[in-house]
Amino acid sequence: MDFTGQTVVITGAGGGLGKAYSLLFAARGANVVVNDFNRDAAQKVVDEITKGELCNTLAVSLLNGISIAGGKAVVNSSSATDGDAVIKTAVDAFGTVTILINNAGILRDKGFKKMSDAEWDQIMEVHLKGAFACTKAAWPYFRKQKFGRVVNTASASGLYGNFGQANYSAAKMGLVGFTKTLAIEGAKYGIKSIAIAPVAASAMTATTMPPDMLANLQPTMVAPFVLAVCHPDGPDATGRVFEVGAGVVTENRWERSAGAVFRTDSSFTPSAVKAKFSEITDFSKPSYPKAYTDVDAKGFIEKAAKGPTNQQASPPVQFTGKTVIITGAGAGLGRIYALMYAKLGANVVVNDVSEKGANSVVAEITSSGGKAIPVICSAEDGDAIVKAALAKFGGVHVLVANAGILRDKSFQAMTPKEWDDVIQVHLRGTFKCAKAVWPIFQEQKYGRIITTASQVGIYGNFGQANYSTAKAGLIGLARTLGHEGRKYNILANVIAPSAGTAMTQTIWTPEMVQTFKPDYIAPLVGYLTSEDNTETTGSLFEVLGGWAAQTRWQRSGGYSFPTKAPFTPEDVKAKWAQITDFNDGRATHPTTTAEALEQIVANFGNNGDAKAKL
Repeated sequence: MDFTGQTVVITGAGGGLGKAYSLLFAARGANVVVNDFNRDAAQKVVDEITKGELCNTLAVSLLNGISIAGGKAVVNSSSATDGDAVIKTAVDAFGTVTILINNAGILRDKGFKKMSDAEWDQIMEVHLKGAFACTKAAWPYFRKQKFGRVVNTASASGLYGNFGQANYSAAKMGLVGFTKTLAIEGAKYGIKSIAIAPVAASAMTATTMPPDMLANLQPTMVAPFVLAVCHPDGPDATGRVFEVGAGVVTENRWERSAGAVFRTDSSFTPSAVKAKFSEITDFSKPSYPKAYTDVDAKGFIEKAAKGPTNQQASPPVQFTGKTVIITGAGAGLGRIYALMYAKLGANVVVNDVSEKGANSVVAEITSSGGKAIPVICSAEDGDAIVKAALAKFGGVHVLVANAGILRDKSFQAMTPKEWDDVIQVHLRGTFKCAKAVWPIFQEQKYGRIITTASQVGIYGNFGQANYSTAKAGLIGLARTLGHEGRKYNILANVIAPSAGTAMTQTIWTPEMVQTFKPDYIAPLVGYLTSEDNTETTGSLFEVLGGWAAQTRWQRSGGYSFPTKAPFTPEDVKAKWAQITDFNDGRATHPTTTAEALEQIVANFGNNGDAKAKL
């Protein structure tokens, strides 16, 4: 696989994975832009490429001692968030850009209770805004030349969640949603986007992994895969997610249960969901959707309308004495949630930026004998919302993070502000509210959290790169909160609802808005946030029109290359069928990063007879 004539931009390339990518792309003939905020580190990589200064074990291992003096590479030391400057270097030096590897990253690990706003914001800025800015700057060149490759660097922590990495998990899972939308928007222009969750030694992982493990996780065992999927004649990996490390390459896809259908009448309650919850989580007849349209919505709605009255669990789900905070509760889904919780005995905190909307919902509740207060502010002011709940009701037990906005635009036309606004409201707003309730939940050893994703976050959608990124990020956040909260009886789950609301009215027909009533989402939320749910946490559910199902990752058995020497891009292409085979009886369903690492660790001793070939 020759890359002569290709120009590759690699962010965070002063060391670790980025350096390995740079050296191998250069060895295969590519022009390389080595981006790193550490100019000296970037310059050393460029010198190794252009002068053949193979002075370290990484380069020797990767290139098998072969000098690549005369390779073409230049330094860029801008922040990845200054995408225009990064891509300008490529265009000035080589005339264009054809491949972009969004690799730059930082860690700000901290238990969720102690995580600061700055530690959250810095991760979002580098990982999400950096990937957006560089891709946005490269996109016009990709479209014009009808060719482009984008590799976004996710993480097992993003896919499965990980203790102490709520910020990192959210950002890394957000990049999966970003990738899937880019793949959809880029298809007609020959632009392919891939997400990888690599496990490799680096300055970042050196702070979280023991030396003996790092010794087996060389970046050289990831780089060949990246080259393979970036080559014009490489395997088609667009819109897909792969885990790569220590010679192991596997693919991840979404697996969805058949779910349960409920009659959409007054008997559709949290107690009805409780009675059939095991059916919702039954994966005996799964499906493997690739797009948000891969669901028989019409069939489910028709079945729900004609089904028998829903059986109710005993004892019924109740919220007497519990205080529930709902963001974005002045209309749509939030309003329906508020009315449901009040009917079931809860004290309800109705948060919304609309004073009229929040007061109207509170009036509906109090006129029926319920208890509710309005809190008029952005969801980003989580401390004020919780303070109001404590002042009025003396406690808080449930958070339903529902607030959201749309700023839909094709990626080519999307502005930085349209990106920032959506990320702030959905991701930062949820973080701030969850952070505000967390110490209370920990102290009382009880709490329930729902974050609100979207099928667009799971599968991507044209014109919603910002929204799909934010919504996918909320999946990663919920997974980590699920891990961190379990010992305190704090359960966090995430739903992907399809419902007619003020947001969807801008893009749906009136008939669709009426058919997908918010009323048909609330019962699942009610059950998941109740005392009756004692086990389910960190899980993702799709729900619409009386149907609810669980969605999880399925990972292929993949292919394990020998670790004696780096495999090659050609090896990846040759083994593609095995890497992507989900039907050979070896597929698994990891739910933690530890489970995900088991297969990689098991390959440490695979010495084989393979020899690295350039």
